[in-house]
Amino acid sequence: MVALIDADSLIYKTGFTFEQKFDWNELELELGIENEPDTYIEGDLLSAKNAIDGLIESILFNTGCDSAELWLTGDGNFRYDVLDSYKSNRKGSRKPTDYTGIWNYLVDSYGAHVARGYEADDVVVYKKTHDPEEYFLCAIDKDVIYQCEGTHYNYNKDEFITVKLEEAERFFYEQVLTGDVVDGYKGCPGIGKARATKILDKAEEDEVPYWELIIEAYEAKNLTEDDAIQQARMASMHQLKEDSKGDYKVDLWKP
Repeated sequence: MVALIDADSLIYKTGFTFEQKFDWNELELELGIENEPDTYIEGDLLSAKNAIDGLIESILFNTGCDSAELWLTGDGNFRYDVLDSYKSNRKGSRKPTDYTGIWNYLVDSYGAHVARGYEADDVVVYKKTHDPEEYFLCAIDKDVIYQCEGTHYNYNKDEFITVKLEEAERFFYEQVLTGDVVDGYKGCPGIGKARATKILDKAEEDEVPYWELIIEAYEAKNLTEDDAIQQARMASMHQLKEDSKGDYKVDLWKP
C-alpha cells in the first residue's frame, strides 16, 4: 500500500519545533528602559529536514507501506467563495520561519503534489475513498480522519483509527451543526457537541434523515436551508470529482 499523507501539518510540526526566539533588547527590557521586545526568530532548516525524513520513515514503518504520496495545499480554495470568512480566525497567526524551505524540500525530495483551488485534505480523502485498497490515509486533522471510511494513521498521536461508513457520515452532519472553530465556520448558532448528538440520535431513533432534523434546527434559529447548505459545503471533505483527463474538479455538496 501507499502511505497517503496530508503533508501540510508536517511543515508546521517540524518548522515550529526547530525555531529559536531571541530578544535583542533583553537587558533593556529587564531594566525597564524599553517596553517592547525586539524579537528575532531563527529557524533550523537542516534539523527540520532531518525531522521530516524521520517522520516519513516512521509513517512508512508504522503503516507497513512501501512508498509515500504527499499532498500540500497550494493557491486558491473554493471554500473562500462559499464563505469569505473561512479561516479568518487565523489571520495574524504566522507560519514557521522555514515554511518555504520545508515546502520546497517536500516537493523536491519527496515529489509532494500541490492541490490548487482546493485543499490537500480534499484530495487525500477523495483518493482514499475511491481506491481504499491502494492507500493508507495518514493525517492528523479530525475532519480528514473521521469523514473517511477505513483504518487511518494519525502520525501526530501515533495511533490508528478505524472509521465505519455510517460513522463518517454522522461526523460530517455533526460538523454541519457544530461548525469548526479551528476552520472558522460556525455551524448552527448555539449548538455544541452535546446538542448535536441529541439531534442526530433522534434522527436515528425516528428513522428520519439527519438532514431533516438539521433543517429544523437551523429554522429554529431563524435561518434557512441555504444557511445549512453553506455550512455543509464548508465541512464536507467529499467535494472533488475527476474529469475524463484525471484532473480534479470541485463538485459542491448538495442535500
